[in-house]
Amino acid sequence: MAYSASNALSFCQRQVGRYRDGECWTLIEDAVVGAGGRSSRVLTPRFSPNASFVWGTVTPVIGLQAGDVLQFSGYSWTRTTVTEVSNPDGSGSTNETFTTETRGAPQHTAMVVRVVSAGVVEVIEQNVPSRVGNVQTVMLVLSQPAQRVTTTRTPIAGGGETVTTVTVTDTVSNPPRCYRPIAA
Repeated sequence: MAYSASNALSFCQRQVGRYRDGECWTLIEDAVVGAGGRSSRVLTPRFSPNASFVWGTVTPVIGLQAGDVLQFSGYSWTRTTVTEVSNPDGSGSTNETFTTETRGAPQHTAMVVRVVSAGVVEVIEQNVPSRVGNVQTVMLVLSQPAQRVTTTRTPIAGGGETVTTVTVTDTVSNPPRCYRPIAA
């Protein structure tokens, strides 16, 4: 039987919001094997709870598709957003915010639900936060996209305009290994 990515995803999506056994590996292993894929127990050399699991054929981030598996080890993604406001009278403000997502201390496993854009995916996972996280879907940046800058100009009554510039920078370290499951 060939691996069916849609069957694996359907299985995972039926689990959303549930607490299973608290292990990210179990969700993905059950999905992959139940959908005709080869077990990571067989594919991973020296399989153990702390091993870096192998899920099939290595796939580049740019080639990801729904049903592929991500294996994280020390992954970190930080989004920095800087908002600068300039008023016509010369006053203004700057606000900087940071959001950080981490996965894999030591390992974490997730499945791609969909590719949002190059290097940005929605995944399904469990055990985030560790030991208590229900099955959930989240968006993660896997490779560093170009910095994005958006400028808006708002006219002010009596003349002039307020200029707001928002700069978003994503920084990724230790991107995950990406796998396409193979038939059992």
